[in-house]
Amino acid sequence: MKKTIIYSITILLAGFVSAFTLNSATDKKNANRFRVMFYNVENLYDTENDPNIDDEEFLPGSESNWTNERLNVKLANIAQVIKAVGRENMPDVIGFSEIENKKVLEYLLAKTDLNKDGYSIVHYDSPDKRGIDVGLIYRKDRFKVINSKKIPVIFPDTSERPTRDILYVKGELPNKSVLHVLVNHWPSRSGGQPETEPKRIQAAKKARHICDSLQATDKNANIILIGDFNDYPTDKSITEILAAVGDTTSKTGNLYDLMTWQNAKGKGSHQYRGEWGFLDQIIVSAAIINGNKNLKTYFNQATVFKADFLIEINEKFKNEQPKRTYGGKNYIGGYSDHLPVYVDLWMN
Repeated sequence: MKKTIIYSITILLAGFVSAFTLNSATDKKNANRFRVMFYNVENLYDTENDPNIDDEEFLPGSESNWTNERLNVKLANIAQVIKAVGRENMPDVIGFSEIENKKVLEYLLAKTDLNKDGYSIVHYDSPDKRGIDVGLIYRKDRFKVINSKKIPVIFPDTSERPTRDILYVKGELPNKSVLHVLVNHWPSRSGGQPETEPKRIQAAKKARHICDSLQATDKNANIILIGDFNDYPTDKSITEILAAVGDTTSKTGNLYDLMTWQNAKGKGSHQYRGEWGFLDQIIVSAAIINGNKNLKTYFNQATVFKADFLIEINEKFKNEQPKRTYGGKNYIGGYSDHLPVYVDLWMN
């Protein structure tokens, strides 16, 4: 009997030690991981009329009948997506596009399950006529903001409608590494891809200039560009102007597009006429992809989050597509016409 009891206690202790060791290893892995996410949330507007922007489409009583109830559903949906991407460890930095103002981010952090996750906000108003901006939230205990500013994209033709600024945020990671984050939402393809390409090339020139300036000061600068570029990894604005390399076999590049390999496999964050592609991309500096001693990632660490609850069937093309908030003017109560993308950076 005594032997049986001793044996049972031994087994229990072994199980406890094993579980403790496993949990400790998991905790250490999570502590070394720094997850960066980007999400085009598609028209996240408040319900108040702002006379300085064209927000009439998203107001109570408008054709879309954008109400507080519908806003709260969308906020809860976005929080659900962020929680799902985070799983056991919430994303450390999240960039957004298509947000109306800072207020909607404040609502997101106050009115949803994100209210206990310790996020803060970086946001500046952009000159976009529809009032849609880019923004960023970050975990205060994991990312210490050193500096931030908005950087305008100016078109040579001053009669052109202004576009979104690039949001620049410089911050310190838990291992004291410095990370430069650029949140982008380049001009849309509305009006045709060839006709609008010069606008995106102008945005690419501005982003390239920012990166050149950072790398001139520090050739090993840790830079990450996230956003809806409204171009694909193979388009001129990305490959020639921004000069983002699509694979690690090239040793001449100083920016690497982590979505290129998935784009070639027919995956994507956005669907157009039945075809998937990556308008939403993650691009990192050579220092991160080529083995920075303090911070590193790999091509397979960047991915699109394509959960079942984010997908519906397109009746016309009979294939999958992101489940949107509206289908035309019909309220669906979904998430966005884009899927989120994210990457894990690993700290030494």
